[in-house]
Amino acid sequence: MSRQSHDEERFVRLEEKAAYLEKLALDLNEVVIAQGQLIDALSLRLERAERQLRSGTHDVAIVDEKPPHY
Repeated sequence: MSRQSHDEERFVRLEEKAAYLEKLALDLNEVVIAQGQLIDALSLRLERAERQLRSGTHDVAIVDEKPPHY
């Protein structure tokens, strides 16, 4: 194998690794964005629930509901 073909092969492997890492970074970024949106939604729900508990405006039907085993 000539030095030039060895260098070309090395270069191709490096390009493949770079492309793989770029795709991985993009995929992980999408996961982080989705998790951030979920955290925001859950935080909002928690804030609403806390406000309802403090103000006493919770849903009476849920509080008076019997557990499923009755």
